[in-house]
Amino acid sequence: MNLHIVPDSKYINTFYANLVELGILENNKIIVRSNRKLKYITKDIPWAPLYSSRFTELAGNTMNYEKVFIHLFSPLMYRWVAGHSFKELNWMVWGADLYNLPFIKENFHETITEKNLSRSSSVGEWLYLLKVWVTNMPYMRSAYAKVDHLLTWMNAEYTFARIKIPGLRAKQQFFFYENPLPYQKLDTLGLPDSATETRAIPSIVVGNSGYPTNNHLDVVEHLMKNRIEANLFFPVSYGDVKYVKFLKKKLARYPLGSVEFIDQYMSFDEYLTFLKNTDALVMNNIRPQGYGNVLMMLYLGKAVFLNKKNISLPDLEENGIRTNDWREMTSLLRIDKSDGNKSAIINLLSHNRLLEVYRDLFA
Repeated sequence: MNLHIVPDSKYINTFYANLVELGILENNKIIVRSNRKLKYITKDIPWAPLYSSRFTELAGNTMNYEKVFIHLFSPLMYRWVAGHSFKELNWMVWGADLYNLPFIKENFHETITEKNLSRSSSVGEWLYLLKVWVTNMPYMRSAYAKVDHLLTWMNAEYTFARIKIPGLRAKQQFFFYENPLPYQKLDTLGLPDSATETRAIPSIVVGNSGYPTNNHLDVVEHLMKNRIEANLFFPVSYGDVKYVKFLKKKLARYPLGSVEFIDQYMSFDEYLTFLKNTDALVMNNIRPQGYGNVLMMLYLGKAVFLNKKNISLPDLEENGIRTNDWREMTSLLRIDKSDGNKSAIINLLSHNRLLEVYRDLFA
C-alpha cells in the first residue's frame, strides 16, 4: 500500500482517474491536506488539516506503507516529515514548492518587471512566512534528508533542486502530471482552426497566470519596440492579486492592437478552445511554469516563444521539442512551427508512457 498526500488541485482528479484506469487505486491511499472543504477535487477523497488529529488518524503509521508520496512539498510539511519514519519517501515537484522556497534567493524576473515589482508584502504573507520560519524551518534539513526520490520529467529541475536545497540527496525519477485530456486526444476534438497567415492581426497569449515570474511587462515592451501588431490576451484567473491589479492598470491598452485579461475561471474545454483560436503563446518565465499551455500550443501547431534562460529549456531541446526565442520575435510570419513537435511531445509525455510510469511507481 502507498500513501499519497496531495493538495486540493484539479490535477489530482486526473491522477485519481489514471489509478482507476490501471486498476491500482486500491493499492494507493490518498489524503488531501487542506484546512477547508475541497474546491477543485471532485473525487471522493478524504481531507483534513495537516497537523490535525483527523489527518493523523487518516494517515496512520507511515512505516506501514511501502511508499509515501508528497505531492507539493510545502515548507509547512517540514515538521511533519521530520517527525515520521518512512520506508521510502518521494517528492512530486509542483514548482512553487521548489522555486518559491523562502531560502532560495534566485531572481526569476527580467529587467522591466524587476524595476516595477513591489517588494511590500501583505499581512497574510508576513504571517505565513513567520509561521514557516518559527514552526517548520528548524526541521528543514531533517525533512529533505529523508526524501529518497524527487519526481519530475525535467532533468534540469532535478539538478536545480540538488544544488539549491541543503541536505537533499534524493535520486530522480521520471513523472509528470497529465492534463484532463491527453495530448493525443487533441486530434479528435474537431476544434475550429485558425492560422496566423489568414488573420489581419495575430492573437497572442502572454503568460499563463497572474504571477510576475511571467515577466509580462518585458514582453509588451518588446512588442511595442518592434512595432508588432497584435491582440494580446493575459490569462490571470489565478495568481498574485496585487500584481494582477497593477498589471491591469499598467497594460490597460496596447497601441498596436487590443488587450484582454482572462480573469474568469474557464473549464478545461473552454480554455482549450480559447487557446486553439489564438496564434501564439509567449512564456517569458525563467523558472519552469505553465507547461500545460506550452505543450498544448506546440501540439496544436502554434508558435511558442520562450525565454532562453528558462531552466527547463535544455530538456525540451534534448527531447526534440522546438520553440522560439521571445527576444527574436519580430514577425509571427517568420517563426519555427516545427512539425516534429507533435511526435516529440507524444514520445516524451504520452498517455501510454504515463501508464507505464504509474505501473512502476504505484502498482
